Amino acid sequence: MFKVGDQVVHYKEGVCEVTNIGRLDIRCSDREKEYYTLKPLYNAGGTLYMPVNGQEKQLRKVISSNEARELIADMPNIDILNVNDEKRRELMYKEALFKNQCRSWVALMKTSYIRKKERLAVGKKVINVDDRYLNSAEKFLYGELAVALDIPKEKVREYIVKKMEP
Repeated sequence: MFKVGDQVVHYKEGVCEVTNIGRLDIRCSDREKEYYTLKPLYNAGGTLYMPVNGQEKQLRKVISSNEARELIADMPNIDILNVNDEKRRELMYKEALFKNQCRSWVALMKTSYIRKKERLAVGKKVINVDDRYLNSAEKFLYGELAVALDIPKEKVREYIVKKMEP
């Protein structure tokens, strides 16, 4: 499905480069299977190994620049995650994060941001769960948009805000 040099999105690490494809000589690996060797773009010390078969939701191609621009233009129309139960909220955040889809990350970010704003407006503390998942979603989304749009990751938020201005 992928080849060496491809940039892919891993459901737990974000954007990675495929650096090798083949069997692994590692004790815990199935020596009959082929694996992708992945190098995360934004985690210099990490290396991942994913079986070539059976990784449909865990690994996908980075969106194109056109898809990135369309996503940003459509951000105002992406619905928030609608859940009031705190225990269910964390489960919904986790599901949104691990869907490995940009639209789900945007929904999570919008939900968390709105909750944060509402809580601060009435003098309540920000909930750690909201911040933790917001940070993860931003890390994944901004990393992918940076690659898709060929801009530095640190400039993605600014780019999005600029595109949202009337």
